[in-house]
Amino acid sequence: MTPSEPALPCPAAPCRYSVVVPTLGRADRIEPLLNALAAQTLPRERWTLTVAFDGTAPSDQLARRLEAMGAVVVSSPERRGPGAARNLGARASAGSCGAALDVLAFTEDDCVPAPDWLASAAARLDRDPALDVLEGATLLPDGSPARRRDGDRPTWLPTNLFVRRGHYERAGGYCEAFFDPRGSIYFREDSDFGFTLREAGARAACDPALRVVHPREHAGWLDPIRWARRYEMDPLLRARHPRAFREEIEVVRWGPFLVRRPFVRACSGYVVALIVAAAALAIGEAGVAAWLGGVALALLLVIWGKWRFGLSRIPLLPIVPVVLLVAMARGRQRVARRARDTGSASA
Repeated sequence: MTPSEPALPCPAAPCRYSVVVPTLGRADRIEPLLNALAAQTLPRERWTLTVAFDGTAPSDQLARRLEAMGAVVVSSPERRGPGAARNLGARASAGSCGAALDVLAFTEDDCVPAPDWLASAAARLDRDPALDVLEGATLLPDGSPARRRDGDRPTWLPTNLFVRRGHYERAGGYCEAFFDPRGSIYFREDSDFGFTLREAGARAACDPALRVVHPREHAGWLDPIRWARRYEMDPLLRARHPRAFREEIEVVRWGPFLVRRPFVRACSGYVVALIVAAAALAIGEAGVAAWLGGVALALLLVIWGKWRFGLSRIPLLPIVPVVLLVAMARGRQRVARRARDTGSASA
C-alpha cells in the first residue's frame, strides 16, 4: 500500500492480540517463553509480539531470534521498572485496528504459556464480548496457584492478563511510581492497575483454561530480605485505593474468620515484643522479658512459615520483620513527598 492509498478498514471481528513482555534481557530466562509463544495454536496473523527491554538491550543472538519471530523490540535507556516497560510495550504494539479490536495480552519473560493460551483467551472473549479484562491461571511448576484467589475475584497478575486496549488507555496504563530505582524494588503495580481498571468500569472475569506456568519466587537465600523491602510500595497503594487495599490485600479467610495482613501483623508484633522485652529486662523484670521473648519466638515461627520452614532461611528470619517495617516507613515518607510535590505543582 502506498502512502497515498487509504488504510484498509478493519474487520468487525476477530480481535487482534498484542502480546507484551517486559524483560531485563536475560536470554536463558526468556528462551522458554519464546519457544512457548512459537508453539501457540492461535493463527499467527491474529497476534503480535512486543518485547520491552527495561534499561537494557538484547544481545545479538536474542535480537536475531526476536527478529525471526517478527517481534517488535523497544527499550528504555534506563531501568524504570516492569510497569513502565509494560506501558512502553503497549504503546509500541498499537496497530491499525484501534482500541476496540485490540486486546493486550500481558505475560512475563520467565513464564511458559500453554500452547492454547492465546486460542483459549480468544475463544472466551469471542463468546463474551462484554468482557473487558480476562485473567487466566498462573501456576507454579507443581501445579499449585502462584497467588491465592479469593473466590472468583481477579488477582490482576500480569503474568496472564488480557485487557482490551480501550480500557487499558482509560486506566492510564500501569502506574510507574511503584518502582524505586535505588534498590530496583517494585511491588503492587499489578494490584494498582487492576483496582484502577475496576474503578473505571471495566468488567473482569477469570478463566482457568488460560494456563501459564511461572517459577516459584523467593528461591534465593537472600530473597526474603528483598521480598520484605518490597513493602515500601504498600503505603502508595493504600493512598491510591484505600478501600480495595483494606478489603483485598493479604486478606486471609480461615473458615468464618477473616484476618487482614497476618504477615505484617506478625512482623510488627515480633518487633514490639522484642523492644518491650528488652525494656522489661532493663528494669529487672526478667519473668516478663522471658514471656515476651516467647511471644516473639512464636511470631517468628509464623514468619518462617512464609518460606515453608526452609532451614536456609533461619539466619535471616530475625532481620526480615525489621526490614519490612523500615520499608513501610520509607514508603509512607515517599507518599508524603508525592503529596507535597503534587500540592506544590497545583499551587
